Amino acid sequence: MNEKNFRGVDLNLLVMFVTVMRERSTTRAAERLFVSQPAVSHALRRLRAIFDDRLFVRVRQGMVPTPRAEALYCDLLPSLEAIERKLQERDHFEPGPSERVFRLGLPSALDICVMPLLLEALAKQAPRVSLVVRPVSLHTGPALLDSEEIELGVSVFPRIESWHRRRNLGPRNYGCVFNGRRLGIRPPITLKRYLGLPHLLTSFSGERSGVVDTALAKQGLSRRVLVAGDLAALPFYLSKCDAVATLPDYAARVVAARLALSYSKPPLALPDFSLSMIWHDRHDYDPGHRWFRDLVGEIVIAI
Repeated sequence: MNEKNFRGVDLNLLVMFVTVMRERSTTRAAERLFVSQPAVSHALRRLRAIFDDRLFVRVRQGMVPTPRAEALYCDLLPSLEAIERKLQERDHFEPGPSERVFRLGLPSALDICVMPLLLEALAKQAPRVSLVVRPVSLHTGPALLDSEEIELGVSVFPRIESWHRRRNLGPRNYGCVFNGRRLGIRPPITLKRYLGLPHLLTSFSGERSGVVDTALAKQGLSRRVLVAGDLAALPFYLSKCDAVATLPDYAARVVAARLALSYSKPPLALPDFSLSMIWHDRHDYDPGHRWFRDLVGEIVIAI
């Protein structure tokens, strides 16, 4: 496409041409387009100059198109109808027949909670939609949006760029998971037993301290961290290890339920953290993306 060829061409001129072609009258075309009759006549003069053809000839019954006009009409109508469909797509998305692929970023603590529910919802609402799921953290999420490796991320995102959009999904807290039968501990776990056990720590960066250590330090206390790793493996460690893990509450409940482990609220006060959903501004008005992020948001809020 050579952009120079479109200088001086207004899309509205083509719309007026098609309308005159259908109505065979500048007056009726003006009424259909909600413009004045002189505006339509002026548009026809510009079109005649652009195409170097009379386009329409006045007769007793109205206006008759020239062969050039008839050929233009056959060529332009499908293109204008395609443009119209694209403009309408901005306001509408049908999940049922869609075969769109959405790229979602989740930390493992959310992955195990959100994905089963999301897959269940997609099977009912959008059975042909597919997903690509990538691990994210507060450090990597914004960059993955910019590189288009994800188009929606859910985690803790304290800092985003000005071209990102964010929706708060509410405050959360923590829960403890341990093998109660192996340890002989019935929930709720006491602070004494909690500190007497080694701890399995989830860590994005490999750091061996976290929010629990900060809260304990304020009381002059500390814990022993046995393993710092990814959440996906820690529950399996607990089945063979005398230890306790402190996880986001939604993950702790799912892990305890799925692997027959014990769940307890932490025996000390831990600060809330805020989950949020982020996306790039270029997707803000995309109806399909809006549908997807609403669906994901509802699921995250509910867990």
